[in-house]
Amino acid sequence: MGRHSILPIIFLSLLPLFSRAQERSTLRGKVIDAVTESALRDVHIGVKGTALGAVTQADGTFELVLPEERSVVLHVSRIGYAEQDRTVDRKSVLSGELLLIRLATSAVELAPVTIQRPAPEVVYQREDLHVGDYFTNNEGLWVLTYDKPQLWHRQDQAGRQVYKDARLHLLDTNFVEQCSVRLPTNVCRLRHDAAYRTIVEGVDKAWVATLVNGEMQLQEISMKVLKENVLPWTDSIPGHLLGNNFDATFPAFEHFAYDPQSEETRAICAVQDDHLMELFRSQYKYMSGHDKVVAMDLAIETGIDAEIIAGYMTQFHKDIYFDPPYAPLFVVKDTLCVFDHYTERIRRFLPDLTEVEAVPMTHHKERTWKTRLLQDRSDGTVYALFARNLHTWLRSVDPSTGKLGPMRELDHPFPEEVQVHGGHAYFIYRTYGSLQHRTLYRQAIK
Repeated sequence: MGRHSILPIIFLSLLPLFSRAQERSTLRGKVIDAVTESALRDVHIGVKGTALGAVTQADGTFELVLPEERSVVLHVSRIGYAEQDRTVDRKSVLSGELLLIRLATSAVELAPVTIQRPAPEVVYQREDLHVGDYFTNNEGLWVLTYDKPQLWHRQDQAGRQVYKDARLHLLDTNFVEQCSVRLPTNVCRLRHDAAYRTIVEGVDKAWVATLVNGEMQLQEISMKVLKENVLPWTDSIPGHLLGNNFDATFPAFEHFAYDPQSEETRAICAVQDDHLMELFRSQYKYMSGHDKVVAMDLAIETGIDAEIIAGYMTQFHKDIYFDPPYAPLFVVKDTLCVFDHYTERIRRFLPDLTEVEAVPMTHHKERTWKTRLLQDRSDGTVYALFARNLHTWLRSVDPSTGKLGPMRELDHPFPEEVQVHGGHAYFIYRTYGSLQHRTLYRQAIK
C-alpha cells in the first residue's frame, strides 16, 4: 500500500477524537430573587477561569455553551444582590435541566459623603469699582458701578445716595462684559418700564439704555416723563398696560389697566390701609380754626375732601407712624395677582380683569418678613423675603393657595438689593471690615 493511500485511513481514525474534543453542551438557567421569586434581568453569569459569560433576559433566563468533559464554577453578580459562586458538575451540564439560581439582596455600603450647598457665585467684582445696582432683562444683566458714593444733602432728599462717576455695564448670560458706557452725570439707581427696558435714574434726568449693534446707547428723558409716564406702568398683558397711581405720601392707591387702542383706562382694584387712612383724615380735628378754613376753601376749589387736604397740610406722611402702602401686582401665568396686605388676601383677576375668588395670605404674619415680595419673571414664581439676625431667606408664595414653600437661606449675612431670576437669588454684598468692593453674587434657590 502506498504512502498516499495510508493518509486517508489515519485521518478517518482520528475523526472521533476531533469530534469529541469539539463537542459542547448548552447550559440553560434562570436567576430569581430569593425572597420574592421574581425573575431578575441583567444578572451577569461568568465562568471562572474562562472568558465565557452571559447576561439574563427580562424573564431571568440565560444560556451558556460549555465543554462537557469537566465541571465549571459560575460567578453570578448583580447590583443590589450578594454575589454568588455556583459549581455545576459535568452530569448537570449534560442533563439539559434548567439550573435555578436564587440571589439574596445585599445593602451596598458607600463611603460617607458630606453634602454641602454650593457657595454663592461671583457674578461681577472689580478691584476699582463698587456695584451700586443691577437689573436683568432679555438683553442680559445690567450692572451700575461707581467709584465712591456721596449722600445727597438737599433738605427734601436728605440721606439719598448718589453715585458719582458711575458706569453702566452689560453682561451676557455667562457674565462676560459685552459693553459699557460712562454715565454723563450723577445717578441714583436703575429702573425699568412696562416693557422691562433698562432705565437709569439720575438726579435731574434719566436715560433709557438699549443695545444697538453691539453698542450701548442712552436716550435721555426728563424726570417729569419718568415719574408721570414711565414709572406708573409696572407690567403688561396682551392688549393692556398695567399700572397704578401709588403715592408714597398717601395711604391708598389704585391698580388699573390701560388699553392703548381704545385709550380706555379701567380700574382693577383699590388698596387702602384703613388704620393709617383714619389717622391721616383725623389730622383735620387737631388743626387750628384758621387752618380748617383754609382746608375747606381748598376742598371747594379742588373737589378734594377737606380731611384729605388736612392730612397733607400737616405733612402726616412724615410722621413716624406712617408707612407707604404696599400691595404689589404680579402677573402669574394668565392671572393678575394683587397682594393686598390690608385685607390679608391675594386678590386675583383674569386677563379680562374679571375678579375671581381671593386667597388668604400667610407670609405677612411672620415677624421676620421684610415687607418685600420678589418675582422671578422667568417662571412667574413669587417669593417673600425674610431676615432675622444674621440670616436672610426666601420662601415661594403659591398665589393659588397662599401657602409658603420651603426656606431657601442665603449664605451671606445682610445681603443688599436682593432680586430673583432664573431660579437664582442675586444680591450685593461686601464682607464687613474687608477691603473688598461691593460685589454682585448669585445663589441657586431651586
